[in-house]
Amino acid sequence: MLLHGIDVPSQIEHRNTLGIAWNDWSANGKVDCIITNPPFGGYEDDGVGSDYPADLKTRETADMFMALIIKKLLQENGRAAVVLPDGFLFGDGIKGTLKKLLLRDCKLHTIIRLPKGVFAPYTTIKTNLLFFTKGSMVDDGSEHFHTDTLWFYEHPYPAGYKSYSKTKPIRLDEFKPEQDWWGSEANNFSDRVENEFAWKVDFKAKREQAEAAAAPHRQRAEELNNAAAKLEGVAGDLRKSLVGSVDAAYREKIDAQIADLRAQAEPLRLQARDAQAAGDRIYWPIFNLDIKNPNTPEEEIHDPDLLLEKYKKLMGEIEKTENQLKSELAAALAHHFTAGQLE
Repeated sequence: MLLHGIDVPSQIEHRNTLGIAWNDWSANGKVDCIITNPPFGGYEDDGVGSDYPADLKTRETADMFMALIIKKLLQENGRAAVVLPDGFLFGDGIKGTLKKLLLRDCKLHTIIRLPKGVFAPYTTIKTNLLFFTKGSMVDDGSEHFHTDTLWFYEHPYPAGYKSYSKTKPIRLDEFKPEQDWWGSEANNFSDRVENEFAWKVDFKAKREQAEAAAAPHRQRAEELNNAAAKLEGVAGDLRKSLVGSVDAAYREKIDAQIADLRAQAEPLRLQARDAQAAGDRIYWPIFNLDIKNPNTPEEEIHDPDLLLEKYKKLMGEIEKTENQLKSELAAALAHHFTAGQLE
């Protein structure tokens, strides 16, 4: 506070925000505006965040803060600007769940992609500025997304710079082009135009296409699970019929029927899992926000370290695609042979 010109700091509390229990946050604690650079790359101690909802439970600090901002701290129509690393943009798992929450409950309208070295020498991790507004609650039983269009702006290095450093830090006046381009949220940023640094993504179209493509897989998973549940229900009823029975022959007969029903249900559960996974592989990639600038031609890379990194990434993508194909083939074959056996 002293370094920022506040000579007599007062009403300052020193505490761990993440240490506050999830359910101890009240509606009175919500705010209109949040500007934050949450600590990233760190992990909280065991026990901190243990009462977070199961699908948001994590110990990574930046992820915990994002969950708090979206669900507990930002009130409806409240605005936020958050600094986050690239890992948040392309991460899956909890990060994928958080991004779905962000894009659904908030209008994520702008991501400023910063170059490397902004926080040098402390870290060389690339960072981003995420700007979003909390949407109004819609409770009609369906899933509503407040984010339709998402704008990206790639912040360039100043002329003559190849990186930032302690002696050559990023400067506020560098953001003048972004300020001139920004426009107004009141008219949904209709004045914005794409240029060599700015581009937009039609997230609504991507989401609807993914949902439509994933729907048959999810429908099949539901049908298979229902069929398995029906068989398991019959097995459960048979198990109940054994209560109090002392007839050994009858018990043996019923046990055999139960075993047969469960043997029929098990492959259905496996097929349902594979069908659900196939749908997820189509749906969840839409929450990968690590979207490169399509208006900039790809530079020829001569740095051997960068070339190696690019090669490893390419090989990883090839391996991932091969595994997906193997999984799809295995699921198809399993369905074929199981259907033949059931017939």
